[in-house]
Amino acid sequence: MRFAFSLLASLTATAALAAPPRAIVRRPAPPKPEAATTTAKPAGGSFSKQIQPLLKANCMGCHNPQLLQGGLTLDTFAGLMKGSKSGPVLQAGKSKGSKIVSVLTGGMPKMPPTGPLKPTEIALITAWVDQGAKNDTLAAGAVASNAGLREAVRGPGIKPKTPTLPQAASLTFSKDGKTVAVGTYREVKLIDVSDPAKVKVLGGHADVVHAVAFSPEGDLLAAAGGPPAQFGEIKIWDVATGECVRTLQGHADFIYSIAWSPDGKRIASASYDKTVKIWNLISGKEEKTLKDHADAVYAVAWSPKGNWLATGSADRSVKIWDPAAGKRLYTLSGHTDIVYTLAFNAAGDQLISAGADKTMRTWRLSADKGDAARTTTAHGDVIGEVVFSPSGKLVASCSQDKTAKVWNAENGSTVKALPEQADAVFSVAISPDDATVAVGDYDGSVRLYKIADASLVKTLIDLPKPPEPEKKPDAKQPEPKKEGDKPAAKP
Repeated sequence: MRFAFSLLASLTATAALAAPPRAIVRRPAPPKPEAATTTAKPAGGSFSKQIQPLLKANCMGCHNPQLLQGGLTLDTFAGLMKGSKSGPVLQAGKSKGSKIVSVLTGGMPKMPPTGPLKPTEIALITAWVDQGAKNDTLAAGAVASNAGLREAVRGPGIKPKTPTLPQAASLTFSKDGKTVAVGTYREVKLIDVSDPAKVKVLGGHADVVHAVAFSPEGDLLAAAGGPPAQFGEIKIWDVATGECVRTLQGHADFIYSIAWSPDGKRIASASYDKTVKIWNLISGKEEKTLKDHADAVYAVAWSPKGNWLATGSADRSVKIWDPAAGKRLYTLSGHTDIVYTLAFNAAGDQLISAGADKTMRTWRLSADKGDAARTTTAHGDVIGEVVFSPSGKLVASCSQDKTAKVWNAENGSTVKALPEQADAVFSVAISPDDATVAVGDYDGSVRLYKIADASLVKTLIDLPKPPEPEKKPDAKQPEPKKEGDKPAAKP
């Protein structure tokens, strides 16, 4: 039996038995509870400066507007005061009657699940509740003291006059080439290439889906993103049933790129929080966190043999890792700006990197070093993505200069430049038969082109038609004069 089948069965069975683990921030192992003391109670803390950061760091992995575990969200003061499905969780002035204090001090269920807070943190929350649970989020004289800053600054709902689409942030072909998966705002669309009207929508994502990737066997789809400055999220979907079989959280910021291990047992994720994580898909837990980049990590790629992991960052470097040991092997330097994208060739001995410096760099890799084989000024603006074709013979690239190109992987020559798009091109993929290339734009459109002659094959997602202009009523014509009417008197 092939592994992907057993993996899918294990994930489905696990999801049926228990909710997947979720967390925003992985804190160090908590210290042992300190012995009780008889010191004076601390003064009540500031909600905005002390209480809210504690809730965000320890509780919002489950209690946020997207997951809403127990019907409770702790992202705002208003959400805290609203309570959960079971009722209020806080009584101002009464810590002993407040569930939020009870679960922190030994009551069931014990929270947070990652381990108890420090006694000083619990004391701070308790004192804040006892002293009235005051909300200092808004300045004096601002609107609605209990509404929270988010509610106060929210403007009126203004509908656009022209219909718009969310960006086509990511896309990829299925293994058989019959489906294109497109990551957009809060959802993934599985589009039938033969009939683009047939679309399966995988919803429930927290924010823009920046990366989509089919498993090596093709029966699972990983989709990643997350709300900026809050958490990163990966959802694993059963392609056949459209069921989410696993949700992974752990990054402290959104995820920009993901890569499957060749055996389908693990996924690597690159995040704006400057880290790369390797996840075990059976347990749903992170196995390793790679920390060596000095800035946001935008790209990750797993070599076909599984022996190397490559990462690219805003610190302008590319790093090669031993994924089994979680050890950095060496760093590739040469880019003069952010590295946004990486791709291994089919043999796994070459890597292409590209980004904000508008160049594609090809590297020859060995066990202890990498050498620059070729540097190509490929586009006139930021390069957002490069991909190899499954055969390894072609490379496709796309850019904010509104173009996408197909290259000869062996010698770096241009095979075909596609027609200029109406907006920046965010995503690109080559079909398994090397015959077509799909491009996704910032305006949300997705088109399929024939590589041989750059002709348009079909539009997978089209722009909505603008509304018909309103017809203005004809100018009122003066009524004809009737016989016997007197001329108007002159002033």
